[in-house]
Amino acid sequence: MLKRITFLVVFLSICGCCVNAQNQPKESKYLFFVEPELMLGKTVSNYNDFPKTHAVQSVFLSVGIKDTRNLSSSKYYNHPITGVSFSYSNFGNDSILGRAYGIMPFIQFHPWRHLQKVWSLKFGMGGSYFTKSYEDSEQNLAIGSKLTWSFQAFVYRELFALNRMNFRVGAGYLHSSNGHTKLPNMGLNSAHVSLACQLNSRTLISRKKDVYLGIDADLDRRYFINVRTGLGIHEYGGKSEPVGGDKGNVYSTALSGGILFKRHLKVRAGFTYRFYEHYYDQIEESANPDYIDSPSWNASNIYFHLGSEFLIGHFGLDIEGGLNLHKPYYKEYYKKYGGGASEVKYKLKRYFSSRMGLNFYFINTNKLPKNNFFIGANINANFGQADFSEMNFGYTYTFL
Repeated sequence: MLKRITFLVVFLSICGCCVNAQNQPKESKYLFFVEPELMLGKTVSNYNDFPKTHAVQSVFLSVGIKDTRNLSSSKYYNHPITGVSFSYSNFGNDSILGRAYGIMPFIQFHPWRHLQKVWSLKFGMGGSYFTKSYEDSEQNLAIGSKLTWSFQAFVYRELFALNRMNFRVGAGYLHSSNGHTKLPNMGLNSAHVSLACQLNSRTLISRKKDVYLGIDADLDRRYFINVRTGLGIHEYGGKSEPVGGDKGNVYSTALSGGILFKRHLKVRAGFTYRFYEHYYDQIEESANPDYIDSPSWNASNIYFHLGSEFLIGHFGLDIEGGLNLHKPYYKEYYKKYGGGASEVKYKLKRYFSSRMGLNFYFINTNKLPKNNFFIGANINANFGQADFSEMNFGYTYTFL
């Protein structure tokens, strides 16, 4: 398999070299590309009796566009790249961990001004299908369901450009998890190095006006309010058990306000209310005197959150962290499923929440609409441990 993939990459590279070099490059608002990428890595053990594995072999095929317009919204990230990656991974133990096929939208940008033509960061979030899960082997505590979330964080260094091709090397981290929707859910992690060849729709041209110097961007700041409601789902239990438990819903409502910087970076603060069906059911069944007098209130969670969202076009990469002000029943949950962890870990998971996801806006955010609606998908966690997966619908109002 790896030999075939290597041949494909070499073939595409030769085709790129054979493009008629006499054609004059066209000025265009966008640069389109296809990028085959070979990855080699190693799984990271995260539980006892983790199965032995050989090297992880992955192939990514990415398609995307680079915004080359001389606008503040595109120059802020030194002309960001957005696209979708299609992936295949063999985790080095086909009988237990199997293989994965994934699709992942991504954002890539150059955050360092003095190294902007050399280094870049890439973040992606999507989904994967695994050929093997816990149902196929009880040694596979990492993947409890064949459909999972997938995350990618990579750093790249450009090597050289040749005609319409751009060669680069990278290193980073891949993670797969079902977001606690089905147990076990230890998650599968792997570290990688990669070699990629980006085949562009036109010849690469270095122009001074495409370089962001940090002084000509849109310095305007605008204020906004954000309202969203979400429906989450998870299994009641710890990371590895019980297996085959009932699924329950988590209902969320959030209100926040914040600042929109330079059309594309939203920073916000606000409050979120959640109601856990499983907490409510456990309180009713146990009739615990500490909680039974107000089961709905004790099955609730209120937390203060701080969040940031990177906007590019219709999409937003959303990251949030919060401090739980009210989550009383988590104490009982942790007694049963905390696994005897330290008091420090208990307090971190009880008091700190995190959330990460991808939003789609109905109106392109570059147009600065006063009213905009969005739908999104995200994974929620107690500190770093998955809590539930969620779909949400929201509305944002911007004071122009």
